[in-house]
Amino acid sequence: VQESCDYDLVTPLALLFYSAVLYAPYLPPGSELLLQAARVYHSFLTWPVPYCDTFRELLTFISNELKAPGITFQRLVRTEQGLPVKNYQSSTVTVLLLNRSEVQSEFLSIAEKLSSSEPPQHSTLVLLLEHLFQATFGTRCDLDRLRPLLKSKPLQELSELYASAADAQEAAAASSDPTLARERLQAVLRDLAGAAAFPAITGDSEAQPGKLHPIPIPPTRCYTYSWDQDNFGESGVLDLAR
Repeated sequence: VQESCDYDLVTPLALLFYSAVLYAPYLPPGSELLLQAARVYHSFLTWPVPYCDTFRELLTFISNELKAPGITFQRLVRTEQGLPVKNYQSSTVTVLLLNRSEVQSEFLSIAEKLSSSEPPQHSTLVLLLEHLFQATFGTRCDLDRLRPLLKSKPLQELSELYASAADAQEAAAASSDPTLARERLQAVLRDLAGAAAFPAITGDSEAQPGKLHPIPIPPTRCYTYSWDQDNFGESGVLDLAR
């Protein structure tokens, strides 16, 4: 792509790499994948706009993942689920103003279904904590034993635990030293796991041969409002998707 200056393939390949890393359950600290990608993508900064902007964002993404594994997944899910956590970065809300008479009934049915079937906050926090511990420790954290313990926690305790873990991850992302950032993040998560009586996390040389668990991104939280009389004249639907 770089040698032939094939502009049409730049954005699709960038999105493919972004998605692959975003959905990866765990990237070992010794893996060269992110470092090699950073070296390759850095050379694209000399390309014209908007291509150089795409790779500048990718380099920021890689830098964050090197210091705080899985942080992009965490930020995305927090934003899309509207979780009440500290606002570390801006978010986008999409608003659709629709006239019912001009929209297919199938679309309205799907919108109403999405707005009424949002996952409980408790299950979302369980998913985020599972992902955070696995992205940080890999198979050194026994997810099969951790999951039922997380599910048994009351919502208040789970919220406080996740807030502390998210703070530690954001602090790691703000650090300038990737190695030190990961070490500090692991230390904080070990302390949190110990205080919450979670399964012990083994050392680097004691990694278990267990399986990594892919963790899906839950559907985006959607809000639907209907009205009959307003300044727009006719009935409509308002969808807000984070």
